[in-house]
Amino acid sequence: MNKNDFLGFVPHRLEVADRPELNNLPFNVLFSSFTARDGVLLMGSALYEPDFSSFERGGEEYSMKYYNKHGGDCWLRVIYNEKKKNWVGEKFVNGKSAWISFGAKWDMFFVHFTMPGLANGERCMFEEIPSKIAG
Repeated sequence: MNKNDFLGFVPHRLEVADRPELNNLPFNVLFSSFTARDGVLLMGSALYEPDFSSFERGGEEYSMKYYNKHGGDCWLRVIYNEKKKNWVGEKFVNGKSAWISFGAKWDMFFVHFTMPGLANGERCMFEEIPSKIAG
């Protein structure tokens, strides 16, 4: 692994027994990027968790916001269209849209949504990548 590598993540679906309308929304969403500091490879990651109070249904669309576990003005909106059977995801960092993605298949939508990694100014946690993994 090096600082030019990227990762995409596919989350589990939400499963809430008495809320089947949530089944097409993610349990959480993870973004990550690599960087090097003083010759050490680091991975930064930001985990977004659902805000159930933000759930909205408008016609054939369901949406919910997800907030960055590490704070800041960082959040996502994930929308599922029941009729078209597709998703839209948008990431906001410091009040500005940082990325938007569309997709008709769960796995590929989330790979494309999370693959750009972290945005400038996005709150995250850094972890050192062991040298035997970094290669």
